[in-house]
Amino acid sequence: MDVVSALRNQRMSVYRWYAVALCVLCGAVDGLDLLLVSYAMPHLPDGFASGEAKGLLVSLGFVGYAIGSIGVAPLADRIGRKAVVTGALSFATVILGLTALVPNVEMMMFTRLLTGIAVGSMLPLVHVIGDEFASENRRSLCVGLVTLGFPIGSLIGGLASLLVINTFDGAWQALFVFGALVSAAVTTLVWLTLPESVVYLAGRSSDRKTDKIAAIAARLRLSGVDPSASPPVAQGADSSVPEKVGVLSPRYRVRSILLWVGYTCGILGYYFINSWTPQLISTATGNVETGALVATVISIGAITGGVFFALLTLRIIPTKLCWLALGAAVVAQVTFALTLSGGIAMVSAVVLGMGMQAGLSAYMTSATRMYPAAIRARALGMMGGFSRVGSITAPLLVGALLTVVTARAMYLASSVVVLVACMAAMALWTNTREVFARGDADSIEAGETERNLARS
Repeated sequence: MDVVSALRNQRMSVYRWYAVALCVLCGAVDGLDLLLVSYAMPHLPDGFASGEAKGLLVSLGFVGYAIGSIGVAPLADRIGRKAVVTGALSFATVILGLTALVPNVEMMMFTRLLTGIAVGSMLPLVHVIGDEFASENRRSLCVGLVTLGFPIGSLIGGLASLLVINTFDGAWQALFVFGALVSAAVTTLVWLTLPESVVYLAGRSSDRKTDKIAAIAARLRLSGVDPSASPPVAQGADSSVPEKVGVLSPRYRVRSILLWVGYTCGILGYYFINSWTPQLISTATGNVETGALVATVISIGAITGGVFFALLTLRIIPTKLCWLALGAAVVAQVTFALTLSGGIAMVSAVVLGMGMQAGLSAYMTSATRMYPAAIRARALGMMGGFSRVGSITAPLLVGALLTVVTARAMYLASSVVVLVACMAAMALWTNTREVFARGDADSIEAGETERNLARS
């Protein structure tokens, strides 16, 4: 039996669950690294950064994310998943430490750009790795769990802003030192204990890959594996296939465009909420702690929504869950915008976090199933990179309008963008049901390859 078939058909071992848990930790580091600046902004000293400069601090992180996702993450299809993830974690650790030492906002902008590159290089890949360590009936569950990492990181950032900064007499630099220490610990764990993906290795041509596959299969407790056997999709990947496999090839074009549009709008709404809620609510209420508290409540809702999503994928396909969750998020965001404070606002914030996280988790979970392993890192990297286009411009706009547009108007405008993400998810659900009915893209491509060979 080839190693990929064994991986998909055999039960999850403890070590495979541990690998998924490491991916969750990596996602938490990403969420912490990228959003630390949002929690630090209310504590920056007067004159350190204007409203426009604060918008740039947020936007440059997303610019870096786009560069990392499109330019660096696809390297994982060539040099391996683990190499790129470990390198990105190490880079993020160093840059976070340097951010704590910056003397002015211009240098902070530069370090935020570099932080975004590190995060963008890693975040799409941890979802790929989570998928590629999972059995067939646990793939959506595992990717759903990995998506919890980002809101966990955001929650850690919120708690750190309430505890760490106060401990160090309001020094915002303490947040970035804390982030660097967390990142360093996770980097060490990944470097020492995470194996390379056998799905990636099985598709490579290497003299040593058989020995590597055998060693990793033993660690994963996979039985009956022939390390030299090729998985079905690898056997079919030759010149007999008339169509070149690509993210925008006819086979994948519609789903790619729907994923890009929907995920872009979803990310735009998500990062507006997470990046600007501490500042907007602090300004609206005149209380810095209230802003951090509301953002923390949203993060708690996001974690709860991620858990519910992961459990629901055992019964409902992720594309259907996607538009249902985002529809609930639209209603919750409008309610939150109309209240902003009080009990109803807090309940709405929880539901908003739940719906947004579940919807974005569903987009990511769906994407890992819609492309074959040979282009999976490239596809998720492009989806993550393109999704940051709106996230780059939105913080700049919010920063410029911070003193002339109310928080209520901004939240209502954001709800329209989330509605577009919901509608794209519904279209994706109607166009890709066969992927989840017949298996993932690897299985579908293998079947098509066999039919092409039979006709030739």
